[in-house]
Amino acid sequence: MEPPINKDNIQSLRKQLDHLNHQRTSLIFSIAHGKPMIHGMLHEVFRKCGKQNCKCTEGDLHGPYPALSVNKKGKQKIVMVKKSDRPTTVRKAKRYRYYQQTLVRIRKINKEIDSLLEKMKTETVSHYP
Repeated sequence: MEPPINKDNIQSLRKQLDHLNHQRTSLIFSIAHGKPMIHGMLHEVFRKCGKQNCKCTEGDLHGPYPALSVNKKGKQKIVMVKKSDRPTTVRKAKRYRYYQQTLVRIRKINKEIDSLLEKMKTETVSHYP
């Protein structure tokens, strides 16, 4: 005799799946906008100018200046952002960061969904003889 299926457990699992699926769908559409992004993480850099009588020789560096940390040929590089490109580059780099963070959240939700589906399988699968 098979143990009865616990309908309350299955209903609870289905509600959790539905909630996670709605979250995942919202996140997917929040990054599927097709707006341009720049590959790289935005940083602020302080620099010395090299003049002997400048305040930066005493440690009061110039900046902050926006820069991107990018991977070029397998190595991390810091690329300075031109003053004229600053507004659009900063906006595109922020989009990239949001995109990456959202992908992490989507992957976490996918793992939770997989776990819930395994629980549902355990609740509903029976073995023949």
